[in-house]
Parts: sequence; structure tokens; C-alpha cells
Amino acid sequence: GLQGSLRPLEEMSAHSINQPVIDRKGAGSGGSGSWQPPPFRRGSSSGFPWEFPGEGEVVRLNFKGKKPQVDPNASHAPLLGELPSTAICGNDITSSCLYVCGLCAADAGVYAPISVALVVATLHLFRSVYVEVCSALPMNGGTFSVLLHTTTKKIAASAACMSILSYVATGVVSASEAVNYLSTIWESCPVTEMTILLLAFFALLNLVGISESAGAAMIIFGIHLATIVLLSTFSLGYIFTHGAHVIVESYNSQAQPNIGTAIFFGFGGALLGVSGFETSAQFIEEQAPGVFAKTLRNMWVAVAIINPLLTLEALCIVPVEEIQEKYHLTLLARMGEVTGGLWLRDLVALDAFLVLSGAVLTSYVGVVGLTRRLALDACLPEFLLAQNSLRGTNHNIIVGFFLICTSMFLILQGDTAVLSKVYSVSFLGLMITFGIGNLMLKTKRGKLPRDTQAPIWGVVLGMLLIVVGLVSTIAKEHSVLRVFGLYYILVLLLVAVMFWRRQVLKAVYRMVLSFRIPGWCSRCCHAQLENVLAGMEEYVTRVTSRPLVFLTKGSSSSVMNKAIIYIHDNEDTQFVKFVHFKDPREDIPAELEATVNFLDRVYPKFKIDLVIVEGEFSPENVHILSDFLAIPRNRMFMACPSEKLRQTVASLGGVRVITH
Repeated sequence: GLQGSLRPLEEMSAHSINQPVIDRKGAGSGGSGSWQPPPFRRGSSSGFPWEFPGEGEVVRLNFKGKKPQVDPNASHAPLLGELPSTAICGNDITSSCLYVCGLCAADAGVYAPISVALVVATLHLFRSVYVEVCSALPMNGGTFSVLLHTTTKKIAASAACMSILSYVATGVVSASEAVNYLSTIWESCPVTEMTILLLAFFALLNLVGISESAGAAMIIFGIHLATIVLLSTFSLGYIFTHGAHVIVESYNSQAQPNIGTAIFFGFGGALLGVSGFETSAQFIEEQAPGVFAKTLRNMWVAVAIINPLLTLEALCIVPVEEIQEKYHLTLLARMGEVTGGLWLRDLVALDAFLVLSGAVLTSYVGVVGLTRRLALDACLPEFLLAQNSLRGTNHNIIVGFFLICTSMFLILQGDTAVLSKVYSVSFLGLMITFGIGNLMLKTKRGKLPRDTQAPIWGVVLGMLLIVVGLVSTIAKEHSVLRVFGLYYILVLLLVAVMFWRRQVLKAVYRMVLSFRIPGWCSRCCHAQLENVLAGMEEYVTRVTSRPLVFLTKGSSSSVMNKAIIYIHDNEDTQFVKFVHFKDPREDIPAELEATVNFLDRVYPKFKIDLVIVEGEFSPENVHILSDFLAIPRNRMFMACPSEKLRQTVASLGGVRVITH
């Protein structure tokens, strides 16, 4: 940590910044000689020698005539249009009707359509929330991305843990439900073994490099929608022929809960029907301009039509008692059997198996992308980035995800009702944090241009409705909180280790230094302790040697000091480079070098450089700077740009906004 307290530079006198500054070569303005940091003895209260990386320097660069390097790993596929983008995320959200209709009807009985309608209204409120955030920050990552740009890295990483758990629950629920539907055709199907086998099969596909395809997604989406339309048509025909006496009998049965309890618990179950709404935000960079908002609209329309209609039809065809006792997991297959016969039941079951298996693949692809992003941002251990030499895939992430999914399935003994509620808690938690991110974006990043502004009352109301659904889910099944907490804490511990590793190692280092070696074993132990200390020094030095860049337009000491404080609190590095792009039409800010020089002295445990780049500030020059310094753009920061800036934050290739 830094020595002493960090007080904002606004509290320091401007005179202290303008004092004669001696430059790094000893020829300063107003003085002579060279400035050296005071010597620190090992174990002193001020710090250790390896904690002081040295003095900063001033560097001038000129990129005239240079071009950005082409990333060989970058995708050159054309941007996705409305139809393929809708198909990819539509498979997730429309597949939820395969289990939501049964679970909601089992909880709410004949009032299930009301619960589903409330969910449709909630989703409508969140449409504008997502559009505002993702038009201001059109970058992959969803909740993690918005919180990373509006709060601290620790908060964003904590939310990302919920995202990982949401992917785990998605994989487990989808695999389990797919096999449950398959068992309606194959009566002797070993559900537990087949679920684990399905998870292993998609792990193998990812290990050999087969992932999602927009073309395959559109085919699956088309088959699924056609099946839903066919089932709904047969169901309507059955109701017109046989009447709606089943729903009347269910209303008068003892299995029907009272209206308040029914709608409350049904609302929590029905919220599973919007899982997948956040999927589009996870690949927004691969979508053509203007497509993202259309995918949200299309998904909302699909949910608003399919889920209420199928739920109402199901209640008119299958009694509530039968749903609760036998068909809460395979309700749509039962509808097909009653209305069209075994062939329609089998068709619905095969469609369910296909589309839910696709959701398992989506969960693998999603968790690999998110985990890689977290590991690159030093939120998770670097060993997760290891790639196998044969296919170049991240085997540690894929195998680890498979083991976590399998363990959760076995711990809960394949109880899909509880599994779905673990998923609900994860997903609803993400929705709430996304709403918080929207409010933070309004207050802290108000200058960022965006396509629309979600009304504050709409954001707050949507979050309150999600909280109601979260309470409903936990109240219905208390054990879900224990399972969620267990897995969430496990993932959070990995993140905590990464954030606090340097502090823990330094504490252990001090303990080893204070250890008194008895005289009788000093000869054999002294060398070993020295090796341990040297190894710890080497590790901490390696961890903190990756430099960071802060792109500064002016010489504001307040903004630059906030950047240092943010880096100190959120990043493991001792090397910071303030980079200023000098536009040929403008002069270098007068106090820029003096301010950087002063900060370099105020924070002796940082090596703070000033890099002046001849050329205008543009995405191309930022890319060239990244290539030249060998610093990825996700390790470059900037203050919130003004509305006058021509470039969007997304066009800078991952540069993070960290201050006002």
C-alpha cells in the first residue's frame, strides 16, 4: 500500500506544485543536482527496497506514418444483423418457456397468466435501461462492463461472480431440463447419468474449438418457433373443441392457492422467463450499429406473446393438480400429447432437447469469454488463460466449469425446481446490479452520449419489481440461498485472492523477517529463509511490473491524482504512464510536466512517467500506442470524455473510464 494517507491535491497549495522541479537528468527548472529517493532498509516502517521502482521519466513519441498492427487472433467476420443477433439471444429467452410455464403454473395455479403479465411489464421497463447503458458503453461484458466504468473494479468483479454463477445455473438447468424432456420419449432414460454426459459432451465440443454459430442459431431458432406455433395452434383448437372447463375446475380445487400467495410466488417463478434478456449485451461489439435495441424489442415481443399464451392454454388443458404432481417440468410435452397425440408430444420433446442443449453450449461459450476477460483484468488467476497446444482453447476454464456444474447437479440431486431458483437468484441479482449501474451512469458518466434516457422512476420501479421476485424465490425455497451462497463465496474467494495477494504476501514477508531463528539451527535455516524472501520479492515485483496508461487531455492535478488513487485501490502495479496526445494545432499544457513530476515524488512507490505523443487523439493512434508500449488497451484508462469528443469510448478498443 501507499505510505501515509491519500489526500486530494485540491487540499494542497498550488504554490507547492509550482516550486522549482529538478528533472530526471539533474537539469531542472530552478535548481541543480539530482533527486534520489531516501534509502530504505529492509523491514523498515517506510517500506522495502523492492517497493520503490525508481523515478519516472519524460518520453516523446511520434507515430507519423505508422499503422496499427493487425491482431492475428481478431475475428474478421462481418457484423451480425438483426436476424442472427435475435436468433442467438432469442434461443435463450424463448427456450425458457419450456420450463417456466410449468413452474409458474405449479406455484400460481390459474393466476399464473397474471404473474407472467407482470414479468412482461417488468421486462418492458428494463428495455430502456439496457438500451441507455449499452448505447453509452457499447462493449461486451454486460453488468461487469457497466460497473467497471462507473464504480470500482472490486464491485464490478463481485457482480461478475454472479454472472459466472448464472452461467453455471444456466448450464445445469438447461441440461437437466433437456434430459427430462428426452425422458418423455425414452422412458428408461437414466436422467442423472445423461445430464452429466450432456454437460461433458459440450465441454468436449468446446475443448476441440466448436462454439456457437449464427447460422446454426438461426436454424434452431426457426425450428423452435415453428414448434411453438404448431403447439399453440393445436392447443387453441383443442380448447375451442372441448371448452375451458379444466381451468374452472382448477380454480375450485383445493390445489389452487389464494390470489395473493399465488401471484407472489408465481411472479418469482415467471421471472425465469426473462433469463437470456441480458445475452445480447454480452456480444454487442459483434452486432451492426443499431441492432442491439432491435434485439431487445424482438425478445420482448416474443416473451410478451409466447409465455402468457402458452401458460393460459396449459391451464385450460392440464389440471393444476396434475401440473403440481407430475408435469411441472414437462408441461409443454403433456400439452402436445393431450392436444395432438404422441407425435406432437415427441416433437415438442425433441425440440426442447435441441434448444435446451443449445443453451448449454451458450453457457460454455459465455463463461469462457467472461472468465478470460476477468483473468486478463487480473480479477481471476492467470492459469485460467492457459491454452492447450492442439486446439488453442482454454482447457482450465472449460474443465473447471464442467466440474462446477456437475457438482451443483449432484449436490441438489437433480432437483430442477431448486436448480431453477439458484438460477433465479443469480440472474435477478444481475438485473438489480445492472439497474444500479444505470443509475451510476446517469450520475457519474452523464457526459457520455447515449441513444435514449431511461426515466429514473422506470429504473427504480423495475429494480423494486426484481427485488420482489428475488424475495419470492428465496421465500419459496430457503435452501436455494445456502447453495447460492456456497458457490458464490467460492468464486468470490478466487477474486479476493487476486485483489489481496500483494497485501497478504507483504504481511507474510514481514512475519518471516520478524522470525527469530534459534542459534542451533541458524546455519541451515538462514539460507532457506533468504530463498523464501527472495522468491516472494520476485513474485511481487513480477505482479506489479505490468504498466498502466492514463490518457490525459490537460494538466488537472485533481483528475491525475484521482487516477493514481484509483490505480492504487484497484490495480496491482507500480508503473503508471500519463499519456498526452499533442494536437498539432494546440500547445502542451503548461503545468503538465510539473504536475507529473510532483506526483512522482508524492507517490514514491509508483514510477510515474509522462509520455507525449505527437498527433491527435484518435482510436488509430491509441491502437498504435498500445502496440508500441506493448500495453493492451484494457489496461489504459481515461477520464469521462466530454460530449464534444468525436470518438465513442467503445471505438478506443476497451479503454476504461475511471474518473469524472
